[in-house]
Amino acid sequence: MAGIIFLPLKSDIVFKLVFGDPRYIEILRAFLLVALDIPPEEYEGMKIIDPHLERDRLNDKLGILDVRVLLRDGTIISVEMQARETPFMAERVAFSTGRNLSRQIAPGQSYAQIRKVVTIVIADYKLISANNFYHHTFRLYDLDKSVLFTTVMEVQTFELKKLPKGPVKDSRQRELVNWLKLIRSEKKEEIAMLATQTAEMDFAVRRLKQLSADEQVRMLYEARELALMDEMVRNEAARAKGEAEGRAKVAQNMLSSGMEVEMISKYTGLTPDEIMALRD
Repeated sequence: MAGIIFLPLKSDIVFKLVFGDPRYIEILRAFLLVALDIPPEEYEGMKIIDPHLERDRLNDKLGILDVRVLLRDGTIISVEMQARETPFMAERVAFSTGRNLSRQIAPGQSYAQIRKVVTIVIADYKLISANNFYHHTFRLYDLDKSVLFTTVMEVQTFELKKLPKGPVKDSRQRELVNWLKLIRSEKKEEIAMLATQTAEMDFAVRRLKQLSADEQVRMLYEARELALMDEMVRNEAARAKGEAEGRAKVAQNMLSSGMEVEMISKYTGLTPDEIMALRD
């Protein structure tokens, strides 16, 4: 692995190229087998939906480059890699899960045809603030009566910042944590060590190495990162503009009430000159 600068697997575009390529579907299958409580036989004949990585999606405002698969019993699994904190993430995940449900039937068809949708979110930031568990399973559930409403929708979250630092005793959980560490890691030594854990992880690392040496893939990765950075800058600029307009409105109201310029400056953060300009 000497001389190779690995692309980050936690980048959504690199993640999709490694886990979302039908030619290497055993990589995704190995991860899902330890990530979800689904019988192994249901992965027989598993198909990746929409495997293509189209250039116009790199600049998609929503920024979703998910990996979607169809299992033998019709279950749809959508895997999202989120390296950056995203506003209203819970609402967006609920929306995308509902969309994957609604796409299954046309008007006039029976609701009995709907099959389960599982959305997996792998986040490289603290997504769930309530605790420090790295894995959560969410379903429609009555907390007071302990009753499950339906099994057709499920959200699984995996947070890379919360992975256990010590040894994991359970073998399946240990393999899951190793996969998540591989997704998180950008260190050659750790990647090389994780590659020795299973044949599928070794295959994933070899695929990552191949992609990292591909100049066109690097250009796609850099274009994607630039698009995401531009979107973040635009959002920050819009937020700052909104805050400035809000302070100006508050200052105008204070001026109208006869408050002194010095006091307005203290409460709004505007300079006396800025406040005088508003009054003029």
